[in-house]
Amino acid sequence: MQLSTLRQHMAAISCSLSVAITATAFVWYAPLLLYIVSPESEVPMTTTETSWLVSSMELGCLFFVIPAGMISDRVGRKYPILFVGPTCGLGFIVLAYVRSLPALFVLRQIQGLCLALAYVVGPIYIAEISEPSLRGSTSCHIQTMWFVGCFYDYCIGPYISYSTYALVCLAIPLLFTTTFIFMPESPYYLIMKGRTEEAKQALSWLRGGKEVNEEFKEIEATIEREVYEQGSWKDLFHTKKDRKAFFVVQVCSITKYMGGMPAFANYVSQTFGESTIKFLDHNQLTIITGVLLTVATFSSSLLSINVGRRPILIYSCFCCFIFPLLIGGYFFLDFETAFDVSPYVWILYVSVIGFIIAANVGVGPLLQTIQAEFFTARTRGIGGALTLVVGSTATFLSIKQYQLIQDTVGVYLNYWIWAAVSLFGAICMYFFLPETSGKSLGEIQTDMKNEYQTHM
Repeated sequence: MQLSTLRQHMAAISCSLSVAITATAFVWYAPLLLYIVSPESEVPMTTTETSWLVSSMELGCLFFVIPAGMISDRVGRKYPILFVGPTCGLGFIVLAYVRSLPALFVLRQIQGLCLALAYVVGPIYIAEISEPSLRGSTSCHIQTMWFVGCFYDYCIGPYISYSTYALVCLAIPLLFTTTFIFMPESPYYLIMKGRTEEAKQALSWLRGGKEVNEEFKEIEATIEREVYEQGSWKDLFHTKKDRKAFFVVQVCSITKYMGGMPAFANYVSQTFGESTIKFLDHNQLTIITGVLLTVATFSSSLLSINVGRRPILIYSCFCCFIFPLLIGGYFFLDFETAFDVSPYVWILYVSVIGFIIAANVGVGPLLQTIQAEFFTARTRGIGGALTLVVGSTATFLSIKQYQLIQDTVGVYLNYWIWAAVSLFGAICMYFFLPETSGKSLGEIQTDMKNEYQTHM
């Protein structure tokens, strides 16, 4: 591996550890859901209270998401991301010693702030430090690290005490803070602020000391064209090109978050625990799920380079329609009828595995790539913020409705709703999503602009 490739991946992985931190916070309660609604719980809750607590992190994210985008344009990409480490670290310390339900809700809002910073600013940073040929693989580290954080919780949560579990989660914030502090600021941001010497130094380090004058001039030209021609949030809707870019990104966001994976990640332990067929302990099944989520997401970086963004996204969304349809059908027969499903339990496990793989080789990891590629340098902050508003709203609704639907109708309906959302996403992407693999950020914007000029 060349030094430039190694350094870009190092910076992207280090940045993506901020997402792993927020993932550990996001699914922290997942391994404990059956325990915390039991009489032995250290923080007794009803299923309604747990659904609000689990989903409330998204409310905090919604509140802070627009400021996060603005902050990234004012103070840079690096330091808002770096803020996530110590803030979440302190949150885990509080979590270890606090047993008050209202205090836990307040803590979830602080964790929501960190989620907003990691998911708004992180994709911008990674896109701006990466060469076009590497952007697909470096951006996929975000989703991979998300499931690394989830997997970490799944592995340790069920087997140690409540307080120890919280303190052990400090490991990821410490690792992130001690590595990312040494990473450079985004060259794009430095050029936008006129700090050309710092930008050259940052770009030179990221490219392993190679000659960067030509790339530097290209970045300058791209920023001059994108930033200084226009200058407000209205640029997101200024032209047909801009409106199409915004629409495609929001379709990807809704499909990812309403397609069920966030709710599945939070409730997987409870779902397996309540199933009438148990070949393995529900905690063991949850850990296996975490392994599959991580491996599937990691493989996406290779597929996005060799296959392209467009076919992966379309096929993964279609598969995310088929597999939840089957899972919902299985649970309907299992819980709502007298039909003996035991001879067909393999359908459940195969469908769950298929759902996990399909969701996490396509729209899951590639949303951040599409978001960074489709928005211009001037609108990446506010565009990413608005996208996260849409995503956080979709995630909140998906997680909050899960328990309500399970209690009032049946768990099967959740999976059928996810299937319908994914089918909608597949159709939209088939008609509106262009291929962007291997193109520079400037080339993508030029191609989209030329597409509309050709059809006018």
